[in-house]
Amino acid sequence: MPSPFAPPGTPPRYLPDRPAAVEHIRLDVALDFATKSIRGTATLTLRARKDGFLALNLNAVDMELQSVLVGGTVVLVHDYDGHTLRIPLPEPVARGDVFEVQVKYAATPNKGLYFFGPDVTDPNRPTQCWTQGQDEDARHFFPCVDAPVEKSTTELICLAPQGKMVLSNGDLLERVDVGKNQTRWHYKLASPQASYLVTIVCGDFAEATEQAPESKVALHYWATPDRMQDARRTLEKTPRMMDAFARVIGIPYPHKRYSQVFVADFIFGGMENTSATTLTDQSLVDAEAALDTDMEYLVAHELAHQWWGNLVTCREWAEGWLNEGFATYFEYVWSEQEHGRDEADVHALHQLDGYLSDSETYQRPIVCRHYHAPIEIFDSHLYEKGGRVLHMLRHLVGDAAFFEAIRVYGNRFAGGSVETRDLVRTFESVTGRSLDRFFDQWVYQPGHAELDVTWNWDDERNVGQLRITQTQAADGNSEHGLEFVVPLVFEVQGELMHERVTVTQRKHVVEMKLAKKPTMVVFDSGATLLVRVKLDLPLPMLCRQLVAGPRAVDRIAAARALGQKPEPTSVKALASSLAADGFWAVRAEAATQLGELAPRPDALTALLAARNVAHPKARRAVAASLGKFKHSKLAADALVAWIQKGDASVFAVANAARSLGQTRDPRAAQVIPTLFGRKAFQDVVKARAVEGLGASTLHEALEPLIAAYTPQASVQTRRTALRALAQLAEGTPDQRRAREHIEQGLSDRDFTVRTAAAMALCTLNDAKAVPALEAASRGELDGRALRFMTIALRQLREGTRATEAVTRLSSEVEKLRDQMQALKERVDRIETPPTAPKPPSSVPPRPARRPRPAARRSAKSAGKPRR
Repeated sequence: MPSPFAPPGTPPRYLPDRPAAVEHIRLDVALDFATKSIRGTATLTLRARKDGFLALNLNAVDMELQSVLVGGTVVLVHDYDGHTLRIPLPEPVARGDVFEVQVKYAATPNKGLYFFGPDVTDPNRPTQCWTQGQDEDARHFFPCVDAPVEKSTTELICLAPQGKMVLSNGDLLERVDVGKNQTRWHYKLASPQASYLVTIVCGDFAEATEQAPESKVALHYWATPDRMQDARRTLEKTPRMMDAFARVIGIPYPHKRYSQVFVADFIFGGMENTSATTLTDQSLVDAEAALDTDMEYLVAHELAHQWWGNLVTCREWAEGWLNEGFATYFEYVWSEQEHGRDEADVHALHQLDGYLSDSETYQRPIVCRHYHAPIEIFDSHLYEKGGRVLHMLRHLVGDAAFFEAIRVYGNRFAGGSVETRDLVRTFESVTGRSLDRFFDQWVYQPGHAELDVTWNWDDERNVGQLRITQTQAADGNSEHGLEFVVPLVFEVQGELMHERVTVTQRKHVVEMKLAKKPTMVVFDSGATLLVRVKLDLPLPMLCRQLVAGPRAVDRIAAARALGQKPEPTSVKALASSLAADGFWAVRAEAATQLGELAPRPDALTALLAARNVAHPKARRAVAASLGKFKHSKLAADALVAWIQKGDASVFAVANAARSLGQTRDPRAAQVIPTLFGRKAFQDVVKARAVEGLGASTLHEALEPLIAAYTPQASVQTRRTALRALAQLAEGTPDQRRAREHIEQGLSDRDFTVRTAAAMALCTLNDAKAVPALEAASRGELDGRALRFMTIALRQLREGTRATEAVTRLSSEVEKLRDQMQALKERVDRIETPPTAPKPPSSVPPRPARRPRPAARRSAKSAGKPRR
């Protein structure tokens, strides 16, 4: 059962009052790399929203305030508590009047603005600084009204070391050398944006330019000089993406230029700052990795945000899916335009898989106000589930109506802020449909549909019966179940028949009168629903669907169902699909499901026969599935040979290393570490090799795993090493050493590694980690890492309480056992005649008392720890 997303007592978050509108922000600042600080002046132009406006509140964290002026007049008395600057106005301002506030400040931020350079952990790290304002971190590097609803035009004048490049929002108006050592950069954005989108990037970059052919937008690519070729490779489809999105959305890209810059140690994959996206340099694809990976979806996601999130912005973070769900769905739109529907459907299916996996931990409404920090809700509900809701909506109303409504919505709210009801009413006005129920089910309530699907055929009546049973918990949903429309495909005598069925009940039966018994029934053809399906169709039908399913995702659905049926027919069908299907993702899924049929020898034989399958993505799925065959020498032999021979796909080699460890073959401890020096995209080979050692259960793997986590290792390896060490050492004599080593990760410079350390300590289930976690959580600045530390602490404390309860129970049981033994001895003494005669007595002996029921109840209840 999923846990609650927000602990009980978590207060709802609402927007504060906004008595003044911010119309323009001008930042005139200087960057100091030596002190990792920023100083300068923030000038805000505001318009009063009410009469008699007397004081302005600005968000400003840990700043040294040097002066505050209103309308050019110095404000000598103001309130500042380190988080909020309250500025009394010299005289009341009338509604509609414009006034100017100027704050001269300095700051050495620990969030929002980050400075990096070479150090002992990474002597090759470039000297750079960059900002990251989402969600509420802009307030750390300039005074502002830090809420997404408040949008204004912006301007940046930045003094930076000469020779370094500076990037910000909008158009570059001026670049002038000042003195011997500094350059002044002046950018201006003419369209309104929220404070979290204001960006400053500074460093040693090379620049490449090109133009979108239809939009005529200037495209700028920035990266360190040594990675410029990789930057071009990674971003090469940007021109076509921009033109495709402009056509589909019906709104031209809103700015004259679009920049993308790759920076070191970025805390996200990418950030869609208006007209100037920041990307992690981990997304730079080298020539070797380009064989079977790309960053198209990341690039498309951030570009889509220029419309969905920047031009049209969520009113508050509770409505963040209107930014992130839209950008996620436009990954699908891009893939459909560029690669066709099969490729797009598979991408969407993998996103659905990610959401469903996370939903096993917790479920929440997409629109959710209960959180401590907004960053907590930037999860698979906001992204993947949000995108899936839009996909369902598209298939509910139809393509033409969906994209017309999208165009109306974008044009109606361009430059402004939105909430879900704006989207609902727009779609209703365009389509004429009532959509409140749809959004109540999928956006405002937690969860999704869990379906059991079966098929029966009545030969006498030529009637097929499709039974759809909703098995999800009723909490948050109607007791009658969710309502949705299912696309169905029937194959009768080689011809396909398409139907759409509306499901309205928890137990829904669809009867179909057909001329002949169908050879195939495809449920949810095209995988359009936000559901988890247990597809229990007759084996011949599933085998037919695996061959003839009209969409690639239909064939994948059949493969997954066959992977739950450990029979020779299933193996034969999957092996044939792996060898012959025309689409790589179906072949890869067939390989995955053969792994799910382990330890069947015929499934292993099929995988070994596919060792050299041509498509690298299918090949790496074969490598991954061989790890399912634990203690199989045949599987391990193949994996050792694979590692030693190598592969054109770095991901195939990486998966082979992980799988060798999963087989628990003793050779893993010697063979896997030979890959530790293998350089690869995102250090994928070493990271998965480390993961394999963690799964190996071999004591010899302990030392290589401990050595794998060092400050100099890549972030991918540092994360994986901590988790793998916990997996290997849990419940062994090495647990204490592992715990002490993992605790070092709680102070790692990367928040994802700190998160991995928290979860690794949770895996170890060692209550002695609680003090280290408590200390780390007190100083944790990243809301995502703090959330996982809190979860780990809660689980470890609950485990401690459970252990203490069991200990108390054992003690009480021992005491009760002693009491029972004593009573038994007393009874034996009373009931056994003495060998010597007793003195006469007028009072007969009293029978021994039985143990009191209360004692038994207390002992029993003591064994149930409270939750």
